[in-house]
Amino acid sequence: MLLAALIWLAPLPFLAARPVPQGGYTTEKHPELGLTFPRARDYEQIPTQPDEPFVVLYYAQKVEKSAHGARPELNVVWIDEVPDKKPATGAGADAPPPPPSPEGETKPEGGSTAPGDKQAKPPINSLERWVEQRLNGFELVDGKEGKVKKGWGAREYLLRAKPVKGRPAGSARGWVYAWRGAGRTVAFVGFANSEDYDKHVEIWRESAEKVDLDEPEEASTAKLEKRYAATKLREIPFRIEVRKKLVRGWKAEDTENFIVVYDTPDVPLVRKLLGDLEVIRKEYEKLFPSVQPVTAISTVRVCKNRDEYMTYGGIPGSAGYWNSATEELVLYDAEKVVKGGGKSDADTFIVLYHEAFHQYIHYSTGELPPHSWFNEGHGDFFSGARVRDGKVRGIGPNPWRAAYIQAMVEARQSVPWGEIIHFEQADYYRGDRVGLCYAQGWAMIYFLRTSPVVAKKPEWARILPTYFDTLKSAWSEELATLEASGKKDDRVKRFESGLAARKKACETAFQGVDVEALDLAWQEFVRAMELPKSK
Repeated sequence: MLLAALIWLAPLPFLAARPVPQGGYTTEKHPELGLTFPRARDYEQIPTQPDEPFVVLYYAQKVEKSAHGARPELNVVWIDEVPDKKPATGAGADAPPPPPSPEGETKPEGGSTAPGDKQAKPPINSLERWVEQRLNGFELVDGKEGKVKKGWGAREYLLRAKPVKGRPAGSARGWVYAWRGAGRTVAFVGFANSEDYDKHVEIWRESAEKVDLDEPEEASTAKLEKRYAATKLREIPFRIEVRKKLVRGWKAEDTENFIVVYDTPDVPLVRKLLGDLEVIRKEYEKLFPSVQPVTAISTVRVCKNRDEYMTYGGIPGSAGYWNSATEELVLYDAEKVVKGGGKSDADTFIVLYHEAFHQYIHYSTGELPPHSWFNEGHGDFFSGARVRDGKVRGIGPNPWRAAYIQAMVEARQSVPWGEIIHFEQADYYRGDRVGLCYAQGWAMIYFLRTSPVVAKKPEWARILPTYFDTLKSAWSEELATLEASGKKDDRVKRFESGLAARKKACETAFQGVDVEALDLAWQEFVRAMELPKSK
């Protein structure tokens, strides 16, 4: 979504031609938004992020129709033109903006919150502010007046990158057609590579100029409420909201702890996924009893392929992610052809078991992420699970990590245990060693959970349960202190308290442990480890 806005080349003048896209147009009806407009059949609707407040509809050219890299896209942006909040004075004045983030802090995986922005930004209540705050340094170039209908006036713009010293020229072009009515702006915003721009700007204009703008209808939930009335599922309002936001072609299925939304046509994959989610969840619960019952329901979104995953917002280089802010686990159907001409869904489930662990541990610790070696290491540990007939039949080596860490240990390039156990997320994700850290984190957990040598040494065997139990108790104590001091909602103080809880957990877990001896035993274990067979 809006990815093409990150690169730029000066736009062409407005054009007057009206090319018809291959396949023509179809009518998009969105009564909940009061919008009806023609949409090119070459485009498909992509879900927007659950916490996206402005882009209400998002379309991208179908992958098979895209010829020049990035897919041309059309966003429909909704902005309520509420007045700016007037500054208060004297008693009751607004608190000052939060201080800058601590040096070196980055947003942890899983959507965990970090300290606030360096300065407060004004609310987005106009198209100009939306462009300034959401389009990464682009500005509107006023082009010409558009049409007028039903009390709405339109204006057409180009988007131009603000001059920034050292910014390389790109190849994307942007365009906006904004309708402004009483207290609201509805804008159609398109992006495409320069090779596609001439054609697609006219396709976008066809949608924007011919839109019917009516008052939004209140979306009825009666049918969905009736659907759930006979079930014993919990968190029905959350499930209803997820279903209300389904876009054309997507489907949803419920389990006890999840609602799975999917675009893949692979029904057997979905059926296995629904069952495996609940099976693997029970394994997490055995090893990591929660500080309090986990009642939250999470969305699991399965995109049909990697292209759709990346268009939806997948992180480059990733195969899936858990976003705690939206309570959504996202992955894609990673089916691949294997030797002999068959197909394998193994990679899909490697990602599923890993990311579902992040979802569970987020709640079981009281929403505090553990150290990355513990968190990512366990995610990859569960990725080696073998689930059949409703049970976990065993957990073997992770096929993505085993060979790599074995080679790194042989080359004497592993990170000393005395260092990696203290790594915060920014250290673990450092660009020159993130792959090594992931592989080593997995191997550390696999060693501590499966090695007979560890089982015979009580001080080693207690490391993982002690870490987890101490993390929960230390975090509870930190939260109680924050509550007592009136700082429970202070993001900086919560961040500092999280650091303190993790530090205590690590110190307690490794108290009395000869970490160098543990490291050497681990290296011996890794060298002798039997690698999983490739599928």
